[in-house]
This record gives sequence, structure tokens and C-alpha cells, in this order.
Amino acid sequence: MEAESQNLAGYILAGEDVKTTPEILGSGYHEDGTDIGNTYVEVDLQSQIMYFYKNGERLLETPIVSGHTTTPTPVGVFYAWNKEENAELVGYNPRRGNEYAQPVNYWIPVDWTGVGIHDAGWQSSFASDQWVNNGSNGCINTPPGAMEKLFSLMEVGTPVVFF
Repeated sequence: MEAESQNLAGYILAGEDVKTTPEILGSGYHEDGTDIGNTYVEVDLQSQIMYFYKNGERLLETPIVSGHTTTPTPVGVFYAWNKEENAELVGYNPRRGNEYAQPVNYWIPVDWTGVGIHDAGWQSSFASDQWVNNGSNGCINTPPGAMEKLFSLMEVGTPVVFF
């Protein structure tokens, strides 16, 4: 970036009329021209549905429960940086005002603040409005059977899109 700034400043100071391709770090694209590749997780927060695509083929579609309005799921592009079976999720629930330690069978963290995808057998339903009253602290609560399947299909490094 600094080199590009110096190049542009040089053109301006010299009064040159040039067309240039900016120096950037990375391309943001895979070799096949796609921005995240064709294997990824997509979480539609509006519809409360998660999809998993592998090599362009949809292998999983499941309802989910996302973050509550006071503890929302972050929007953006992340990636699965780990996978863990029989994990214990530990944290603080600001809505209830208490610490928690919640065991889960499958845990896939996707950001660095504690948000991830996990099974949530305690959810009474995975209806599209369940998040309004029983939303998570930002994680993607997933039906146990669907989470087991996702865990077996998904690899560490897989892009995850929350929108």
C-alpha cells in the first residue's frame, strides 16, 4: 500500500497523465475466478436458514436460530478456523446476566469473538421467528442432526457467509 501511495504521489507531482493498475495485496479471488470458491456455508439471517455447498452442490439446508437482537450474529464473511467435538461453550449471557457453560456435541468457531456454529438441542423449535425471543449470543444454533451432518461434510478453512 505504501508503495502504491508513493507511485501515485510521483505521478501527481510530475504532472503526468497516466493510466495505472493499482498495487494491491492479493486478488480476493480463487484461481477459478470466484471470490470465495464453490465450497462454503451460507447463513441467511432474514430467513433463518443455513446452506452448505460443496463443489457448487447444495448438500445441506436447515433452519437455524441466530443471535438475539441484543446479541446479534455478526454480518460478514468469515471462515471455519477449527472444528471440535464434545466442546463446552463458556461465556457471559448479557440478557440473563449470568455466566454459562454449555456442552455441545459439535462446535465450529468462525470468528475471533466466540461466534460459531453448533448444535442446540435445547432450542424448542427452529422456526423462522425463534431468534426473536430465544436467540443466541451471536452463534448459529443448529438442529442436532443437521449439525452432525455439517460437521462431517465441512473442513477447517471453509468460508462462512453471514448475511
